[in-house]
Amino acid sequence: MRRVLALGALCLAATPAAAAPLVTSDSDCPSAAEVTTRLTGLWSGDNPVAAMAHVRVQGGQMAVELASESEPATSRILPAESDCGARAQAAALVIAAWLDSMPADPLGRVEPVALLSVEPASLRAPIAETPQPAQPPFLLGVGALAAFDAEGAGVVLSGETAWTRLVGRFGLAAGLSAPLPRKTDVGSGSARWWRPVLALEMRVPLTQGAWILEGGLGPALGLLVVAGNGFHPNNTDVAVSWGATAGVRLAHRSRSKWAYWAELRALVWPAAQNIRSDAADGKTLNLAPLPRIEGQLGLGFSFGFL
Repeated sequence: MRRVLALGALCLAATPAAAAPLVTSDSDCPSAAEVTTRLTGLWSGDNPVAAMAHVRVQGGQMAVELASESEPATSRILPAESDCGARAQAAALVIAAWLDSMPADPLGRVEPVALLSVEPASLRAPIAETPQPAQPPFLLGVGALAAFDAEGAGVVLSGETAWTRLVGRFGLAAGLSAPLPRKTDVGSGSARWWRPVLALEMRVPLTQGAWILEGGLGPALGLLVVAGNGFHPNNTDVAVSWGATAGVRLAHRSRSKWAYWAELRALVWPAAQNIRSDAADGKTLNLAPLPRIEGQLGLGFSFGFL
């Protein structure tokens, strides 16, 4: 863009000295014609140097790029007001101030520029984007998830505490998941089983801003509790399961300390586990395998503190 502006400025060198600068714009808000109209009442018209200006609007900012045959290309960044007329006025003020600050004609005649209606500092420095609020170092969260595996579906309630900045961008989260008990047929009876899970995840944000996508991976410890029903006698048993968990979470963080998220994660249990019942003859063995891979999808919210 600077090369194009410089080339255009050199082409304008052959135009009459009193000609107004050439204004172009990549937007209809403001349009080049509107900026030129506003500039007519501001520019003193006494600078003999041919020049051109280009207005570019992007996001919440407006850039005014300026060039001439005797001055290097430069630019000024302004906030892009919602009103197109205000944008045109601000761009015209920048162009007029820049032209009247260039070397004057041989008569040394310089007229003052009209009073600026914007803050002078905004004409000299880029306007920084409003920073997002810093993520709290500690989070407490709860969630409700639907669980699904090869044997069916269930409901899981979870709670967690997270340290968002453990090492650099990496954080650490400890979560406890409590699924509702499930029922499985085994032999001549059935068994109700329940496997709460304690998981430790290393998390890393993949994006920054109000919307945060983060991934997590870590070990999981399950406590399997089984109770028989319809047997004589009905026995209970407890076993420990070691596994792993991995998932992704999309969270929206407001300017308060609350964050709302949706999460998809998976649990994997490498070692096979079965619910067993012995027949009355003592020889027949009935086995009901437990799922080794479980997916979970749900919603939740977190509160930051400290």
